[in-house]
Amino acid sequence: MKLAVLSDFDGTVTLNDTFQNVLEKFGQGDWRAVDDQYVKGEITLEECLRRQGGMVRASKTQLLDELDQVTKFRPGFDNLAEYCKTNHYPLVLVSAGLDFVIKHFLMRENLMDKVELFAAVAKCTRMGIKFDFLKLKDNRSMNFKDDTVRYYKTRADTVAFIGDGRWDLQALRSADLRFAIKNSTLAELCKEQEIQATIVADFTEVVTSLQKEMSERDSRQGK
Repeated sequence: MKLAVLSDFDGTVTLNDTFQNVLEKFGQGDWRAVDDQYVKGEITLEECLRRQGGMVRASKTQLLDELDQVTKFRPGFDNLAEYCKTNHYPLVLVSAGLDFVIKHFLMRENLMDKVELFAAVAKCTRMGIKFDFLKLKDNRSMNFKDDTVRYYKTRADTVAFIGDGRWDLQALRSADLRFAIKNSTLAELCKEQEIQATIVADFTEVVTSLQKEMSERDSRQGK
């Protein structure tokens, strides 16, 4: 395939971070301290999610009812989904969030048939949210987001990645085309670490950039 488009969900596809919303509303414990441990490199992304998920005491219904009130999609995501479907490019969400939350909002926006999802399976229990993580396909991968980018690089000529957070950094580094949400932590990290990335405010800008890039690549290849 010519192109695979991979994107984070929380804070990227959505304007809000749904998992952070869950922690702020239902978390019992200092989940921000766990974030700090991840930032310092003391724990992995997967361990960060396990610890934070264990702090949440709420049912699936409670979580979705709360998130329905605050969750909105970033403008233009439907345009990206249509662009990918028309051109037969896979559009893949690679998320450290709650899979049932993502599916809920994809259904709400009538996008389930246009998007693939790579995320841990999350279950609400009396002992908190439990995650069943995807097994890494490449032992060089830093985490499952990075692993998914590496996997698609074996299948597609070009892999694009769109993200907003610190936990997207390794996946972004591994991608061929890099997009960071304007004013996000990821955009700031790209600036600090001199990582070349296109800064975007919405997905219409992503589509415009992808169209230009793919047209130029076709021209170089004489197509």
